Amino acid sequence: MKTIDRQKFYALLLLIMLTLLPAGCRRAAEPAGIWRGRVTNPSGEEVAFTLEVAREKAGGAGVAVYRGILINGEDRTSSTSGEWDGRTLRLRFDYYDGELTARIDGEKIEGEFTRQWQKQRLTRRLEGKRSVAPTDSGKASDQLDGDWVLRVGVAPNQRLWRAAFHFESGADGGRMVGTIIPVTGDWGRFVGSFDGVTLTLNRFDGINARLLRAKLLPDGRLEGMVDLGLLDPVRPLIAERLDPNNSQLVASLPDPDTYTRVSNPAEPFRFAFPDASGQLVSSSDARFRDRVLAISITGSWCPNCHEEAPVLQEYYDRYRSRGFEVVGLAFEYTGDQQRDFEQLKIFGNRHHLTFPLLLAGTTDDGEVQRRLPQLVNFAAYPTMIFVGRDGLVRRIHTGFEGKATGERHLRLRAEYERLIEELLAE
Repeated sequence: MKTIDRQKFYALLLLIMLTLLPAGCRRAAEPAGIWRGRVTNPSGEEVAFTLEVAREKAGGAGVAVYRGILINGEDRTSSTSGEWDGRTLRLRFDYYDGELTARIDGEKIEGEFTRQWQKQRLTRRLEGKRSVAPTDSGKASDQLDGDWVLRVGVAPNQRLWRAAFHFESGADGGRMVGTIIPVTGDWGRFVGSFDGVTLTLNRFDGINARLLRAKLLPDGRLEGMVDLGLLDPVRPLIAERLDPNNSQLVASLPDPDTYTRVSNPAEPFRFAFPDASGQLVSSSDARFRDRVLAISITGSWCPNCHEEAPVLQEYYDRYRSRGFEVVGLAFEYTGDQQRDFEQLKIFGNRHHLTFPLLLAGTTDDGEVQRRLPQLVNFAAYPTMIFVGRDGLVRRIHTGFEGKATGERHLRLRAEYERLIEELLAE
């Protein structure tokens, strides 16, 4: 056989062998790019997601280092680490104690997102494909623009939540965006579409996979469902526009500034919990005496708490020299103190927190009431408690309105600053 024929023969043989090689043994395509698809909730409902994967640098032992970002409009949830071994993409989201593991086959991605939820692991299946164009789009419309009141669930357990929707124009034509705002704090930015009849809004940020789907009725109301993404059943909803002139409707909405209170306003607020070193930190410590104190009931697993934390650090930096202190009382998932403190460490490092974070308990039902018995009607993480120099509670705010709420977020920040200034001046 001639040399050239031998080379052609071996090349053809190699091609045949690669073709016959099982798919699981082949090296898949480079994972960098934008992936769009669906996450399946325990209810069976599917929530749209967008994942952007970027290669950062070469890793050891043939493993490439990557970063993944879950995108919800302007919101970005970035992985803390990631790797690709040629077959499987693994992205860690340490601050949520979660991991995305996916197999890539050509232009398709399939896998699951697993995270800690209370004392169990919650797994959601996901699948999608490489895509540049958004899967959600819609016609520009002002039919839904504005503030709404959602009646969620069935009486007598029906709840009233605020919501805000609007159409956001863009180079790709635009999409519907919005947020849902229970008294417990907003759920971040939702992204979706409105086709003139049906509104569909999705949010998948790792910790949550939530879906709102509703039809516009002839009378201008919305009727549909909301899926919270956990083990809760899908809840029905009816929505109507929030008319400021409808005093009865406005008055029926829960007020985050009065929802939670203390049993005896004339009694100093007390707490005593350990920090990461095991040292007990108490409200009676000298560092808190005669100082204005902001107490955040928080948790490393809570998206709103992650939005609130850097705001508190900003206030701490600005006002500490004038007699202002901040402390976080964290209620974590597992009850394993070592593991829960590790999550608090990750939480603090992520936001460069210099105020103390104490491990107050777990998220078990009734735990906050047992650990902080002075509170009445506790309902949300985070809950902010402002204490004056005399040790008495001056205001409690349930939840935290994040950036997705727009003007509500700016108003809340202004109110916090005004209150801190007033308490420092006493």
